[in-house]
Amino acid sequence: MDSGASHSFISARFASCLDVTPDCLSYTLEVCTPTGNSMYTDSVYRSCEMSMAGISLYADLIVLPICDFDVILGMDWLSAHCARMDCYQKTVDFCLPDETTFQFQGDKGFSTPIISFIRASRYLEKGCEGFLAYVIDRRKEKGLSLEEIPVVCEFLDVFSRTLDQTDPEEDSFCLG
Repeated sequence: MDSGASHSFISARFASCLDVTPDCLSYTLEVCTPTGNSMYTDSVYRSCEMSMAGISLYADLIVLPICDFDVILGMDWLSAHCARMDCYQKTVDFCLPDETTFQFQGDKGFSTPIISFIRASRYLEKGCEGFLAYVIDRRKEKGLSLEEIPVVCEFLDVFSRTLDQTDPEEDSFCLG
């Protein structure tokens, strides 16, 4: 779900797996990406069914040559399903026209931004290449100490142990 997207999209690769023929739009749509590039399309899959919490919801999905996401549900879909997003709790509450309500719960595991969106945008505008990564630190779940991490042990001369002053329980590494 992307509240920054005005429309909902489907990747051309993922769409090829559907057993449905897309409709042609009566116009060519120009889609501007966060990196400043434009993509053009005139194909849409109408009323695609998806299930969330056992409830069937439908979306018109515009075909784009994207590869990082299969489907992007934008503001058209979110508003049609009366969605309320709580970014802090990572939840989306739905209140459908027939008064059915349910909640989608996202993953709370990632809460510390590595780089701000504005700084990343500036780097991309200057021609830098960007990659989106989602990393979960499972070390604490498994009870591993820093000394038990094989890569760190092998390269002690590269990694130096530092203590984060804001959270004394959290270990961090810096290249040294």
